[in-house]
Amino acid sequence: MANEIRILSSLTALKEVDVTEGGNTYDLSVVDDNANKIFSGDYSSLTYTDDAIASWRDAIVSATSYGGLNDSGWTDSDDVTNGTIPTTVKAFSVEYIAELGTVGNVSIQLTFGQESVVIAVLDLGEGICIPIQAGIVPANIKIKADVYSSNVNEAAVNILLVGV
Repeated sequence: MANEIRILSSLTALKEVDVTEGGNTYDLSVVDDNANKIFSGDYSSLTYTDDAIASWRDAIVSATSYGGLNDSGWTDSDDVTNGTIPTTVKAFSVEYIAELGTVGNVSIQLTFGQESVVIAVLDLGEGICIPIQAGIVPANIKIKADVYSSNVNEAAVNILLVGV
């Protein structure tokens, strides 16, 4: 029996509409009629090996230019909180959990060959879970904060890497 990775997700397209009724104007968010529903998925086709899972908990993002998740160079933490960084990542998650001072956003970038794509710009309280069937080396999953100043402006994140 293999170790299974499960990712549950949903996508909702919300449209902002103004409705006037009885002389009062209301701002509403409704599911966009072009989507007409909330889309969701349960992806569990990926597996991982016992020694290829690592997490950082409450890690401070000290990098203000993109740093890879192959080590702890992007953070003021010494090392991962738990586990061993996979050689190849099959899925990862980033949660932006706390902010000290004013940081702004935490951004996640993926690099494939010569191409880099910013896949998320997280506000405080947001998070992502991304499956990568083909796999990616941890150095090509990159993170940065808009602003960092030790003990003044800090973004705290939880990160999970799972792979082989």
